[in-house]
Amino acid sequence: MSLGQGVVLVTGGTHGIGAACVRRLAGAGAHVVFTGRDEAAAEALMAEAVGARFVAGDAASESDCLRAVGCALEIGGGRIAGLVNNAGMTARQTFAQSTLADWDRIMAVNTRSAYLFTRHALAGLEAGQGSVVMMSSIAGKVGEEGLALYTASKAALIGFTQALALEIGAKVRVNAICPGQIETRMMAKTLTVPGRRELLQSRIPSNRLGTPEDIAEAVFWLLSPLSSFVNGTVLTVDGGETAGLKNPAEPIAS
Repeated sequence: MSLGQGVVLVTGGTHGIGAACVRRLAGAGAHVVFTGRDEAAAEALMAEAVGARFVAGDAASESDCLRAVGCALEIGGGRIAGLVNNAGMTARQTFAQSTLADWDRIMAVNTRSAYLFTRHALAGLEAGQGSVVMMSSIAGKVGEEGLALYTASKAALIGFTQALALEIGAKVRVNAICPGQIETRMMAKTLTVPGRRELLQSRIPSNRLGTPEDIAEAVFWLLSPLSSFVNGTVLTVDGGETAGLKNPAEPIAS
């Protein structure tokens, strides 16, 4: 399935899930504009994703957002086929350890950026009958100990998705993805703890961690005509982790 020659804008596209999205969407024929701060990684990615265009900047900066949206509008002749609000950060800490500065930064990167890009791209998305994908998290659905601030920011994206679908869904579809345990740079430190990988996998019915490519495939589907009647949906891609309680110590007898 091809995305045609439409323009798709991906925030936080230089690493992990964002980079996988850039590769997948460019491979499907889209003109991809992606943002980030790692220019070396962006150069390497553009060598893989033929035709992709990088706009350096901070996703939480309105001026940087305007430059990226402007680039997408120029390439698309005023139309934007898709927007992937992927930029994000986390900080594992107890709530008592957190500061107002921590809160402001996480909300800026994870939530303010989604507002800025969606707001400034809206006219182009409406002209292109486009689709928006918000990158939330399973932590935004069920909460996670030690990630209160991150959880709050990702839960906000779910509510944002649903409200926007009601407001603009006639012209622009808006959906969210909630990834589970995905092997990315953000997760690398967690996986260095002895036994942590095995513990995480034991909670997942699919018995493996996810890959950035697993999420990129879901993003591709939500941007494509294959999902034309999917609007305001929160799609969980977690190998079954949040389906319910799983106790690997008590297997079901055959």
